[in-house]
Amino acid sequence: ELVKKKFDETFNEDSVVGSVEVYHLDLMSLASVRSFAQTVISLDCPVHVLINNAGIMFGDRKETEDGFESQLATNYLGHFLLSHLLLPVLERTGQADTPARIVNVSSVAHYCGSWMDFSDLHLRKLYSPEQAYGNSKAAQIMFTSHLSTMLQSSQAPVQVVSLHPGVVYTDLYTNVTWVKIFSLIAKLLMKTAMQGGDTLVHAALDPDLVEQGKLDHPKVFLENCRLVRSSSFTSSVENQVRLWLLTCSMLGIKQFGKY
Repeated sequence: ELVKKKFDETFNEDSVVGSVEVYHLDLMSLASVRSFAQTVISLDCPVHVLINNAGIMFGDRKETEDGFESQLATNYLGHFLLSHLLLPVLERTGQADTPARIVNVSSVAHYCGSWMDFSDLHLRKLYSPEQAYGNSKAAQIMFTSHLSTMLQSSQAPVQVVSLHPGVVYTDLYTNVTWVKIFSLIAKLLMKTAMQGGDTLVHAALDPDLVEQGKLDHPKVFLENCRLVRSSSFTSSVENQVRLWLLTCSMLGIKQFGKY
């Protein structure tokens, strides 16, 4: 209801062609992710772009019904599973010169994930909300890089890109005290939601990214609509493979995109 209302307020019949359909998805629940994916698959229509944008930040440590730390589950694991389930549809939609796209919205906070402990991804031993958020954002980039390598090696018509949208004033900062207290200053310092959306739209639609991705494959991370390098930790192939295998084990995925 809220999404449809916002869509109607933003667009009118003269400015946009098409319609919007809204389906329930709770990224903290693997069952909900699977149900949502099945709904999309049952529509039997092309999927040109999958934007994994939903996220939460900070707050007390919570575990999901599946036993995962909530920030990692929402910001990374749910997106990983959804991408796995929808990859066959994306592969059927994409073409060599106009590939389908998976866009993972990360953050400059991925640098905090450089201290990721692979033996305690859910931070049961020592929880820090900042570390949990950084881990989830670093994981998104490593997921992007490894999947991009896999898809390019198999010549699948799907491109994967991650990005930092900038520091954007949204409800994401609900658990950040200084933003709530100094909201006026925060609004002046941060990007608006519309400004923050620029890099997402660029990642989803810019045709030049297809050629740039082929020429400079290691750079699959965008900032201010430009391809840049992410942290050395997330760029490590060893770290990417290690996280990939752990994630597939947690989610019960034997072969990504096949089920």
